[in-house]
Amino acid sequence: MAVADGVEHASAYAAEIAIACIGASLERSIDETFAACDARLSKTHGVALTVAVVDIDSQRMTIALVGNIRAMLLGRNTYHHFGSTRGIVGSGHDQLRYQTRTLAAGDVLALYSHGFDEFFSLRETLETAQPFSANPAQTVLHRWARVDDDAAILVYHHNARTIDLATMDKPASPFRVVLG
Repeated sequence: MAVADGVEHASAYAAEIAIACIGASLERSIDETFAACDARLSKTHGVALTVAVVDIDSQRMTIALVGNIRAMLLGRNTYHHFGSTRGIVGSGHDQLRYQTRTLAAGDVLALYSHGFDEFFSLRETLETAQPFSANPAQTVLHRWARVDDDAAILVYHHNARTIDLATMDKPASPFRVVLG
């Protein structure tokens, strides 16, 4: 799973390149995927990027984030914000920090852009959206996306192994989401 947020001019183009690169790298490690994206994006302004890989057999998730992009894992009684590596994929970034977690029944992983209110209540919004919405990510987008920016959110439900996604575009949408 991945979310790419393009930077500055031609941002949609850069995000499309990143997602195409990830789509072509599904058998690679996360490190190799980021390296391939770095190379492909070197002539653009780059992207903020998060890539998460879930191994269904071991129930383990590995995630890496670069730039101004966010990820949160919500458990029944816990939550974890994943830290991001400073920089931009394609324009230089610090060494990747991989984070690994064991997923449990009921866990929800959200990958989202900076186009949301800084302190929105993801857990509360998802819990209240579940009984009423076919796409809880769309509910989060409608309630918490800033009107002055574009936004994207991908929500992975570990129990059901399903993904909800929602995007809100400005005239030149810099977001692309890949599912794999």
